[in-house]
Amino acid sequence: MNDKQEQKRISKPELRRLSALLDSREIEILQTINNVKFITANQLQRIFFTKNENQATNLRACNRQVNKLKKYGLIASLEQRIGGKRAGSGSTIWTISSAGFQLLRLDEIKSMKGTRKKLYEPNILFLEHTLAISEAFARLKELDQQKKIELLEVQHEPRCWRTFSLKNTPTFLKPDLFARFAQTDEYEEFYFLELDQATEAPSRVVKKCKFYISYYNSGIEQRSNGVFPYVVWITVNEKRREQLTRYIHEYLPKAEMLFRVITIDEFETLLTGDQTERKED
Repeated sequence: MNDKQEQKRISKPELRRLSALLDSREIEILQTINNVKFITANQLQRIFFTKNENQATNLRACNRQVNKLKKYGLIASLEQRIGGKRAGSGSTIWTISSAGFQLLRLDEIKSMKGTRKKLYEPNILFLEHTLAISEAFARLKELDQQKKIELLEVQHEPRCWRTFSLKNTPTFLKPDLFARFAQTDEYEEFYFLELDQATEAPSRVVKKCKFYISYYNSGIEQRSNGVFPYVVWITVNEKRREQLTRYIHEYLPKAEMLFRVITIDEFETLLTGDQTERKED
């Protein structure tokens, strides 16, 4: 971290004073940063600052807001940036500070258990994966803003995780995101999202797909939502997309209707286009 002030402790009375100084959008920004763990200024701008047609103006407004939160010691920025310093202020990566987490807990003690761990500079693979999740979330919010979908619910980790019994052993299924949205007033769509950075062998993806099949067979999600969500693997390029599609088709031919493999540029088309009917309970 490059923020010295993030290490200092802030008393509960001081946190309450700071909380009273924040408006609803600033609280929502803190909640978003906490939910996604790491997010770029550019992604925050696209989620929260969209009123001006000039994107540079929107980014400046975003930077003023996050710098205010930084001044209060509620968020911190990483030393590293996406694209390096030449990429500009939009490449700054933000994360919640211990004080920011404790401020959120003032009014959300029941839903935010535990204490915040000491902040750290994450390794590049973890950071790239986390920012890919943040990018998927930002695009969901953009589609909602553009009224191309009505975003009804997003569950971040660990809320999106599911527990079920596999061979009489309690097992966690850990999607990266869960999204529920509507395209029309007539029906809703449900998605488990997996962000693939092509850092693992395709066999590991197939193994994770088998976990989803086991969870599908448990019937838990169908009893809750009436249908089983699509499992969407969002990967880095077309070559990787074709590779994963081939592996799923070869090793899981009877279950491939549960899965989609796309690039991030195909995300909007998938969410707003015609959907193939999936299996119901």
